[in-house]
Amino acid sequence: MGNKVNLLDTIPVHASHVWTEQTTDGCLVLVYHRFPNAWMARLFSHWYSPLIHVPLEQYGSEVWQLIDGKRTTEEVIRIVALQHPEEIDFPQRLALYISQLHADGFITLQNV
Repeated sequence: MGNKVNLLDTIPVHASHVWTEQTTDGCLVLVYHRFPNAWMARLFSHWYSPLIHVPLEQYGSEVWQLIDGKRTTEEVIRIVALQHPEEIDFPQRLALYISQLHADGFITLQNV
C-alpha cells in the first residue's frame, strides 16, 4: 500500500496549462486548450471551440485566487471559511472542492 497523504498538508498549485479570465461580476473563468495537439485543433476547430471555459462561482474564485503555490490546502480552506462564517460545513465542502479541482487536472498537490 502507498503512503497516504493528508489533503490538508498539501500545497495546491495551478496547473500550467490553465489560465484565468475575469468576468464582469468579479468571478473567474478557467480556460485551457481543448485539443492536446495542434493537428487535432486544426482538424476539429471547425466543429469545436479550441478553448474550454469553466466558470467559477464566488467561492471557487476565492479559492483559486488563494492558491499561490505557497499556502497549504489547510490555509486556503481556513481563510475562505473565515470570510464566510454563515456557511454550514464549509471547511469540508471546500476540501471536497479542492479535491475536485485536483481530480479534474486544474491543480496539482505538492507534499509539504
